[in-house]
Amino acid sequence: MNFKIKTNDSNICIKTIRETKDLLEEIKVLDPKVALVDKSISENYPFIFNEFKNLDIDIFVITDPETEKNLETLEKGYYFLQKNNVQRTDFILAIGGGATTDFAGFLASTFKRGTKLCLMPTTLLGQVDACIGGKTAINFGNIKNLVGSFYNPSEIIICTEFLNTLGEQEYLTGISEIIKHALITSDDEISFVLENIENIKMRDQIVLEEIISRSISIKHNVVNEDFTEKGRRKFLNFGHTFGHGIESSNLKKPMLHGHAVAIGMMMALKYSSELNFIEASNYEMVSNLIKRLGYDFSEVSLNSNAIYASMKSDKKNTEKDSISLILLKNVGEPFIYNENDGSKLLEFLERFIKDFE
Repeated sequence: MNFKIKTNDSNICIKTIRETKDLLEEIKVLDPKVALVDKSISENYPFIFNEFKNLDIDIFVITDPETEKNLETLEKGYYFLQKNNVQRTDFILAIGGGATTDFAGFLASTFKRGTKLCLMPTTLLGQVDACIGGKTAINFGNIKNLVGSFYNPSEIIICTEFLNTLGEQEYLTGISEIIKHALITSDDEISFVLENIENIKMRDQIVLEEIISRSISIKHNVVNEDFTEKGRRKFLNFGHTFGHGIESSNLKKPMLHGHAVAIGMMMALKYSSELNFIEASNYEMVSNLIKRLGYDFSEVSLNSNAIYASMKSDKKNTEKDSISLILLKNVGEPFIYNENDGSKLLEFLERFIKDFE
């Protein structure tokens, strides 16, 4: 399935293929000067590395993408591109999960003020979220994604076979973003997810292609209207203010991002219903959906004070002494709610956590 999405300043060509063997032809046609590759790809798909060697494409291997997404690795990347005489018209190819494509995007956006970029995301989270929208970043100090830019790739190539090597929970962490996109869009979108739960769990290739394409289109339409996140793009943070707070209370034993978002969405829906913005049945629907999919929250620690403290310091808060939340008035009707009553929110968190299974 091939299609183009129009951005504010260019078109992005997106190709969806089913088998990794078909990537070899795509790589030949692309003719990249260099490739930034997650080490796990060499372990799971050695023939891709062999093809790089056959095509005389130099490889920059990223051993631990999240840990290496920093200034030190960025400097090594600049030296690598300089050594290979990469020009602005040359393609940089990035293969890996969201941390790899984030890093590659920032590297490409800043080297010679921007080189051509092709992303091949290998995780579901990367395919439906990280590779779409032009956000690139590296971590600085202990702060995730503190330094970044907005920069779109020229091409995105999505291969659903990569998803077969993901563990169950890593796969489900990407499903969270699909659910989020559906909830902020329409009843039809969330109904499609509900009707295809079993096929999603089995990683049916046809359903995956459809649901990935739908999710990409949803995110792209939102981003294209508000590229630099001044308005509607903020709706993509549904579940994330709570979710980032949950992640912060699990720093000693980091959890999967999508799992925090899954709980965050349930919190946002529950809070929306308690404030009488949405029917409580919507919370029950999503809660049951997440249970049926098989998310494992057994090792997640939920601390109301830590979650609340993180939410108070969230960079997306726009008003003094308030916390900006994305809530729902209905499925497909997200809105920004500034909560000024901290004690009410903290009390809600305590009750939710007490009842959470």
